[in-house]
Amino acid sequence: MSISFGVSTLLGLANGWETGCAITSGGVGSTAVIAAGYVWIGGAKCVVTGRDLNISAISPAFGWKYIFARLAAGQSSTATLDATSADPRPNGWAVIGYVKTTAAAGKLTGLTTSGTTGRIPFGRAMNCNINLSYDQAVARGGTLIFGNDMKLYNGACEGTLEYASITGANISRILGADWASAGSVSGTLTLTSTHTPLPFAIQAQAITNGVTSTVTLHKCYSNQITLNMDRENYTIPSISFQALADSEGDVLSWNI
Repeated sequence: MSISFGVSTLLGLANGWETGCAITSGGVGSTAVIAAGYVWIGGAKCVVTGRDLNISAISPAFGWKYIFARLAAGQSSTATLDATSADPRPNGWAVIGYVKTTAAAGKLTGLTTSGTTGRIPFGRAMNCNINLSYDQAVARGGTLIFGNDMKLYNGACEGTLEYASITGANISRILGADWASAGSVSGTLTLTSTHTPLPFAIQAQAITNGVTSTVTLHKCYSNQITLNMDRENYTIPSISFQALADSEGDVLSWNI
């Protein structure tokens, strides 16, 4: 099965909170109160239960601390809240916000909830092709020439697309690379030996015979990016990707 679309939207699946998770002071020393809500971790939307955290118990006692969410052991849609003085993002955890403990009776200051994340539009794509395929095993018994049963396995949802609007920040999201721009459109993309591609979603829409349909690939990883830099044409990255199941078990949805 093959599906083709002319134009689509790329959605970055960034770690962070989506709704709720406001951080307030508990009014007792250095207790931070985090409300319940939803967070995104590795492309999965997870629920978190509110929690009170004693920030001063985290070494060092004073200074800035990260409040973050991480997946609970054995869970794919339930996260737990904690705090640390080290940046938790390299571990793949979602930063909820920041607090600072001062020496004045362990008082909390700088109570800040980080910006919402989740599915963030970060680019337009064109010529999107999606292919669904399966490996098959056909059963034949006795003198049968034609099989009488078949099992499908190793399903794959793969495709290609071309970027319609290229920026360094957009490409860095797919590659998982560092992007330094100081707030400007221009900047420097750096791909190191430890960077790996980040998950993104694809939302493609088309109108055929007056009927609008939308196809969503919920979690994709790029396994190949081609940058063609010639003298006569703009650089338009070509991307090959593979779609996987999200935290709800959905690979592809088609609204017609």
